[in-house]
Amino acid sequence: MTQYDEIGARYEKSKTTAAFSAVDTYSLERELGDELRGAALDLACGYGFTTRLLAERGAGPVRGVDVSAAMVRLARQVEQRLGQGIEYVVSDVAAMPVLGVHQLATAVYLFNYAPTRAALRAMFGAIRANLDHRGRLVAIAPNPSPFPEGNWDRFDVTVRARVPAEEVPLLKAAFLLDEPVAFEFYEWRREDLEQAARDGGFGTVDWRPLATPPADDRFSAALWAEYRSAPVSSMMICRP
Repeated sequence: MTQYDEIGARYEKSKTTAAFSAVDTYSLERELGDELRGAALDLACGYGFTTRLLAERGAGPVRGVDVSAAMVRLARQVEQRLGQGIEYVVSDVAAMPVLGVHQLATAVYLFNYAPTRAALRAMFGAIRANLDHRGRLVAIAPNPSPFPEGNWDRFDVTVRARVPAEEVPLLKAAFLLDEPVAFEFYEWRREDLEQAARDGGFGTVDWRPLATPPADDRFSAALWAEYRSAPVSSMMICRP
């Protein structure tokens, strides 16, 4: 059982209400554009939020992969209702088989769940094996946490503890919803991700800051200025 088997539908709320998620979605949509062509693979798909975004923009076939059977079950329930033709697969990305040749892969908060460098390399290798030689991987990965000197509470996620480990620190965190939802992830450095990507078969790795959306009734311009000064995450783009 994974932590998301237990979190289940409560995690879904963070994708539509949390400030950091609003930045993630806006940035991803800008990077992908309005029209996609070719097969797409969404890793750590959860209940299918990004997966459906890919289908809505014209990608096809679209596949979503997640290690959590509970999250995939939620995604399949939505697919039954919407009928977008999305295939959902329960698999650890580190052990994912070749599901097809894809022009695009997305991975929103995947690599921060790799507990070792070997697992991290295996994730990138499995993604590369599923990509066309002209394809690209668009990932969103958390930046190193400012904890304990600072935190990301204003953006609806918080780090509560950093647990040292041999290869990578484990962060104990929570989504700040109406009732906080606890979760854990690993604090990989940017250079660790870059090395794993190259070891996994990617030739180029680029980093981009996330873009904040226009201010609205929920999220003010002042909040987005704060985010830009202490961003939760960054975008990683890898090509063979």
